[in-house]
Amino acid sequence: MRRFLLALPALLLVLGCEASLADREKEARAALDARDFAKARELSEAALASSAAGGDAPTSWRLEQIRVEALANDKQSGEVVLTLERLSNAYPTQVTPGLYRSLAAKLKAAGDKSGAIDVLAEGHEKYPQEDEAFIADIDALKKESLDPAQVEKLKALGYL
Repeated sequence: MRRFLLALPALLLVLGCEASLADREKEARAALDARDFAKARELSEAALASSAAGGDAPTSWRLEQIRVEALANDKQSGEVVLTLERLSNAYPTQVTPGLYRSLAAKLKAAGDKSGAIDVLAEGHEKYPQEDEAFIADIDALKKESLDPAQVEKLKALGYL
């Protein structure tokens, strides 16, 4: 018992020095805002892996958003699609058609039109009730200069 009481102050000091989940979220958001996508992803993943993430669903969701936005801005469309699939199961009310469309826009802005097509097609399949919005975004992509592979992808998906 005496050893425990002697170790308690050291334990409290260590716990007090660890950044809170909210602090980690702020750091990840700052990295994303600074367009350091690799750092934003790294910080959000580390925070999500911490033991504190399990008890704070709202902050965990915001960290997931930072992570998936960093992926989209970094042209990681395959991982964006996989992440959206995982998140739609874990956070069904937060994952919306608008999130798919927003991430597709980020991919497009980053120069990954093929990835934007993939995300829009996945969102369109998952949310057929939002047909008009997804078709409008795909039509906007079709008006841009697409390479032959992107045209073939649109044809294969039934959009051309």
